[in-house]
Amino acid sequence: MAVFYFKPKIIDPFIFVLYEYQQGEQKIELKEITFFESKTDILKYIKESDLKISIEKSDKEQSILIQLQNSINDYLTDGKIELFEKMKDLDILLDLKNNFKSDFSEKVLHALINIKPGELTTYSDLAKKINSKAYRAIGGVLKNNPLPLIIPCHRVIKKDGKIGGFMGKMNNEWQTQLKRSLLEIEGNVISD
Repeated sequence: MAVFYFKPKIIDPFIFVLYEYQQGEQKIELKEITFFESKTDILKYIKESDLKISIEKSDKEQSILIQLQNSINDYLTDGKIELFEKMKDLDILLDLKNNFKSDFSEKVLHALINIKPGELTTYSDLAKKINSKAYRAIGGVLKNNPLPLIIPCHRVIKKDGKIGGFMGKMNNEWQTQLKRSLLEIEGNVISD
C-alpha cells in the first residue's frame, strides 16, 4: 500500500489517498479517499495505521497520481465532472469488491453512482431505487464509503431537506461544512 495526499485548491480539508500501484499493469487501484482537517491529522493516521509514505515512485505512478489530483481539482472547480467515469478514463481501478461485499451494498453503490453532479436524493428515495425499505442500512453503507467524491455519497440528504451527516459523522462541523461545500460546488444550496 502507498499513500498520497494533497491540499485541493477549492476546499479546506486535505485529501488523503490510499492506493496500491500495480507495477505489471502500471495502474493504480484506489483503496480509500479520506478528508483530513490538517496535515498533522494525516501524519497521525499514517502512523496509527502503520502505513508508509513512499518517496520513490515510478514515472507512470507519479503521472497517474498527478492526473488524479488534477481531476479532483477540476471537479472541485467545475462541479460537473463525474469522477467515477473519470477514473475509468484514467485507468484507475477502484477496490469496490472488497468494500461492497453484499448484494445490498452493491445495489446501493450502483444506485449512488448513477446520481449525477447537481442531482440530490434522499435515503428513502435511494431505498426505493433498489426496492428496499432498509433506510438505515443504506446509511450504514454510505457511512462506510471508502471513496467519497468518486462514489458520491455527499449527494444524499435527509428526507426533510436537511443536509445530514457526511463520512459517518453527524456532529463534526468541518465534515458537515465540507458536504455543504461539495453540494454548493455542484449548484445545490442546502439550508439547515
